[in-house]
Amino acid sequence: MSLLVCFSGQIGSGKSTVSSAVADALGWSRAGFGDYVRAEVQRMGGDPTSREALQNLGQKLVENNATKFCQAVLQFGGFSPGDNLVIDGVRHLTIYYTLVRLAPPSTAKLLFLKAGELNRSLRVKVRADSADFARAETHRVESESSDDLPLRADAIIDSDRPLTDVVSDCLTAINNWLSAEGRTNT
Repeated sequence: MSLLVCFSGQIGSGKSTVSSAVADALGWSRAGFGDYVRAEVQRMGGDPTSREALQNLGQKLVENNATKFCQAVLQFGGFSPGDNLVIDGVRHLTIYYTLVRLAPPSTAKLLFLKAGELNRSLRVKVRADSADFARAETHRVESESSDDLPLRADAIIDSDRPLTDVVSDCLTAINNWLSAEGRTNT
């Protein structure tokens, strides 16, 4: 069995940090929707550091053609069906279900990082775009990250704890998925 491990969570939940650490621990490749959209904004001459530009383009790509968007992100990450991949930044059920459809023979699993508002605010405070946090939280692209995706998640991990604990819990979930198919990876 091979896995496409999809990380989701609200802004400041630790998706990029945790997904990178998990990919490193597993020796798997990693792709990010944010990384892809950032590269596209820059290619189009926009400001890749503007969260608003990233959210607007990401939402547009979802609405225009979710399948094409997912295929582009998977290709950006070097994924071929049957590979293991960690993918960061799933913010829509449509995107997750599209990944489920595109993944075989790999199996897509959704891992949701749940963090409290205080910790998310503290994490965002050190970012260059911290002044934009209040606006960013209300953008349409963020609504499913707090409402629908946790309900669909295969695992919800409390990301308010130390990074090593969060990564360990993610690896445990992944190994449980792999062992359910008679295989482990760590």
